[in-house]
Amino acid sequence: MLLIFVTGLSVYLRFHRLADIYVFNFDEEYQATYAWTQVLDPHPIWIGVSSSFLDFYLGPYFTYFTALLLKLSNGDPMITAYFAAFLGSLTTALVFIIGWKIFNLTTAVVSSILYATVPVLVFFDQKYWNTMFTPMIALLLFLTLYLVKKSVWFWVGFAALLGVIFETHLEPAPLMMVGFWNFIKGGYWKNFKLVLVGFFVFALFYWPLAVFDYNHNFSNLTLFTRIGERFGQSKITFDPAAKFRSLFDSMGRFWYLKEGNPNADEINISCTSLSVKSELKTIDQYAKRSYAPLVLSLLTVILLLYFIWRAFKTKLWQYKLLALLLIVSVVAFLIFPGGSSEYYTLQFWVLFTFVPAILISQATKKYKGLLIGLILLVVLLGIKTVINTSDEFSLGPKKILISKVMDIVGNEPFSIEGRGICHDYEGWRYLFKVYGRVPAQSYTDKNLGWLYPEEISKEPPKINVILSEDRIPLKEDLSYLQSIQEGGYRAYIRKNK
Repeated sequence: MLLIFVTGLSVYLRFHRLADIYVFNFDEEYQATYAWTQVLDPHPIWIGVSSSFLDFYLGPYFTYFTALLLKLSNGDPMITAYFAAFLGSLTTALVFIIGWKIFNLTTAVVSSILYATVPVLVFFDQKYWNTMFTPMIALLLFLTLYLVKKSVWFWVGFAALLGVIFETHLEPAPLMMVGFWNFIKGGYWKNFKLVLVGFFVFALFYWPLAVFDYNHNFSNLTLFTRIGERFGQSKITFDPAAKFRSLFDSMGRFWYLKEGNPNADEINISCTSLSVKSELKTIDQYAKRSYAPLVLSLLTVILLLYFIWRAFKTKLWQYKLLALLLIVSVVAFLIFPGGSSEYYTLQFWVLFTFVPAILISQATKKYKGLLIGLILLVVLLGIKTVINTSDEFSLGPKKILISKVMDIVGNEPFSIEGRGICHDYEGWRYLFKVYGRVPAQSYTDKNLGWLYPEEISKEPPKINVILSEDRIPLKEDLSYLQSIQEGGYRAYIRKNK
C-alpha cells in the first residue's frame, strides 16, 4: 500500500498540467527532428545524437524509439512528455523497492517520497531527452553490483547497463568504474563463460556504433585523443572550482525551489551563470531561477560526508557500495572538462535520496520523529512548488502563440527568428511544423537543416516572424511592428517588401 501511495503521488505530480508546462527546447527539437526522418523514411542508421563537446556519438536505439512514439502521435511531441513522466514515476517505484529490499522499509518510504516530490527531480523527469534514463540506470547499477555478491550472473545485467549507457547518455559511465574494479578484484574475469555471455549482451547494444566506427576512422574509439587537442585550442577548460560552485548550489536546490517560478527557468542550464560562461551575469538579472540558501547546501554536504564516514565503518557491502557510487559521481562531475550543467548530477541525486532515508532509519526514537517531520515539510513544500509552477516558457503558451501567429500569416510563406538570453532556441521550427505550418526558413536551419534540406525555401519569404523572450531588452527597435504576447514570449510580425 505504501508503494502504491508513493508511486501514485509521483504519477500525479509528474502528469499534473503536463500539457501546459512541458519544456520543449533545442535538445528536444534536435532529437524529434532526427527521429522524424525515420518516420518519413525508415532506414538503418548507425548513430544517434552526439554527446558532450568531443563529438562522441551515441547509439541509434533511442532515436528509433523516439520515431516510434512520434509515429503514434503523428509528430505531436506531447507523447514524448507522457513517456518521460511515466519513466520518472517508474523510477520512483524502483527507489522504493531498492530501499525496501536492500535496506529497510523506512529507507524505502523516505527515499521514494523524496524522489516523488522534490521539484528539481520532478521537473527533470518531465523532460524528454536521452539523459532522462540516467536515474534509472544509476539505480539498476547499484542493484546489480549488490546482487553480484549473490550470483555471478548479475554481471550480465552490468554488461547490459553498460550497453544502455552508450545508447542513451554518457553521464553514468564513471559509475561503471566501481563495477570494473569489483569485477577485477573479485576474480570474476576468470569465468570465461561469464565473460563471453556478458560481451555478447553488451554487443547487442554497441554493434551499430562499431559499424559506424569502422566506416568513420574509429571516431568514437579515438575520443580521448581529442581531449588534448581541445585543451590546446582552448575549447574546453578544467575548472573544478566552477564545478564545485554549481554542485554546491545544486545541493541546496535539492531540498527547495521557490514556488511560482517557471519550471523552464529552473532546469534550463542557460538560465544561470553557474552553468555557462561566468561573464554572462546578465542572465541572472532576468531568469527566475532558485538559488540555494547557504544553510541547505551546507546541510547536504554534512549529511553526505557523515554517511560516507559511517558507510566505511560498517562491514555491510550495500552501504559501502552506495558511498563509493556517490563519491565517484561527485568526483566525476568536478573533474569533467565540460560544462557545469546541473543535469550531470542526476545520477548523484537519485542515489543521494537514500542518504537521509538511511540516517533517519538508524536514528534513535528521540530524534526520528523530528527528522521525519522535517522530511514531511520538504515534501509538502515540494508538492506546493510543483503544483504552482509557472508555464511562462513552456509548451502551453507556445501552442497558443503559434496559433495566433498562423491567424495573421495565413497561407503566406514565412520565416522565423529567435531572440533571447536563456530562451532563444526554443524548438520553434518543429513546433510550428506540428501546431501550425512549416516555416520556409528558420534560424535553426544552420544547425538542423541537414535533416530537412528539401523543406528549406531558397526564395525570401514574404513574412518574417521574430520570436522573443519578452522580458529582455531587444538590441533593435521592433516596437513599430505588429506583435502578439503570450506567456513569456512575444512574436513580432514583419512583412517583407
